[in-house]
Amino acid sequence: MIDSFPAAVKFLENYIPDPTKKFPGELGLLRMRTLMEFLGNPQDSYPTIHVGGTSGKGSAATLIASILSQKYIVGLHTSPHLVSIRERIKIFSKNKQQVTDNNKNNISEEKFVHILQEVISAIQKLEKSELGKPSYFEVVTAMAFLAFQREEMDMAVIEVGMGGKFDATNVVKKPLVAVLTNIGLDHTEVLGDTVEKIAVDKSGIIKSAVEVVSGVTQPSVIKIIETSCREKGAHLSLLGRDFSYSLQSISEGGSVFDYQGKHSYANLNLTLQGSYQIENAAIGIRCIEVLPEKFSLSESQIRNGLKNATIAGRFEILSKKPLIILDGAHNEDKIRALMSSLRTMYPKKTITTLLAIKNDKRQEAMLRVLLLYCKKIILTKFSLTTDMGETLSFPPEELKKTILTIDPTAEVQVLPDVSIALQQAKREIKRDLLLITGSLYLVGEVKKVLSI
Repeated sequence: MIDSFPAAVKFLENYIPDPTKKFPGELGLLRMRTLMEFLGNPQDSYPTIHVGGTSGKGSAATLIASILSQKYIVGLHTSPHLVSIRERIKIFSKNKQQVTDNNKNNISEEKFVHILQEVISAIQKLEKSELGKPSYFEVVTAMAFLAFQREEMDMAVIEVGMGGKFDATNVVKKPLVAVLTNIGLDHTEVLGDTVEKIAVDKSGIIKSAVEVVSGVTQPSVIKIIETSCREKGAHLSLLGRDFSYSLQSISEGGSVFDYQGKHSYANLNLTLQGSYQIENAAIGIRCIEVLPEKFSLSESQIRNGLKNATIAGRFEILSKKPLIILDGAHNEDKIRALMSSLRTMYPKKTITTLLAIKNDKRQEAMLRVLLLYCKKIILTKFSLTTDMGETLSFPPEELKKTILTIDPTAEVQVLPDVSIALQQAKREIKRDLLLITGSLYLVGEVKKVLSI
């Protein structure tokens, strides 16, 4: 009997997949569909916006949910979490009785336990079938779908976990909008080694006759998405063609930008830091514009949603004196966007980076971008159990060799213990800037060390 939140967390750990036992994506999706059928297909009981892409999909999903929450009760499912599994199931409720915890919209521990108790019988039934045991991600995704039904959501915003076509979230039969933020090289060992192969997989969330909003820019990828939309009778809104944005100013207080689409909005305030978040905000606004008329929002509601949005671990300013910034950038595109924003906002500050990179990432490509902006790096590591099994960072000594091969003048330290590395980094920055980046898992470890 699961009767406490710690017991629920412990129970879910039993469903972390064995990394040595791979299975076809088709089997995973069939298993997820069967699990949802056992639960009565709660994901079909409310409208959904499905958000995929390589970079920015979590931010875009959060921005969309924040805007919608100015008028509606909205469920938000994202991954991974930084500190608590409850971060993956958020409930934005403006006009009804508060149903969230700590004013951060995370589902409460009590509700989390209750939802898991409801799901257990379906899990056990699935385990007895030929499809076998569901994965951790599948169970938590099923919990999110059920929680949103129980809380009587007006709408849910669902972020894809990985890829699209065979992702557990793709049990959504017909979303109101399918969003593809952009396509880059990530998870290449699963999705393919070119952006075109990855685009084919990610476009699997496009369903018949739905609205599609995309921020992709590569001509070859646009062609793939256009083909998918044409074949399925879906209507595509493309950044740069059907909607656009222009930056007006950027500061520690956020960004000011103009938006042009179905409507034009001047001087929109986005509290989220980083100029790259403006693109995610523009995608979010376009998503709102293409919703059915009954879900329309006013200009003031859109403005308030952008102004009130917060995302932990994404250009999160931990302190101003000394200046410490957390960002979970974990591929070269994200690193490039992050460093460009830092240089724009803090042109006179020297950047010291506390860095760890997950061992399945394109570490050399990430380091080449980072070293264009930063010459002082403190390397650390993480080792933790996640929903994908044991998650390890690249050995810091290996990263050091790669860094010095790229730039022999770089100053590199190796401090494997995150707590010690953080203390050393804070001692060294003085009036400059400490950036903690390379992985959301590192960001989560730092937050645990600091108890935030």
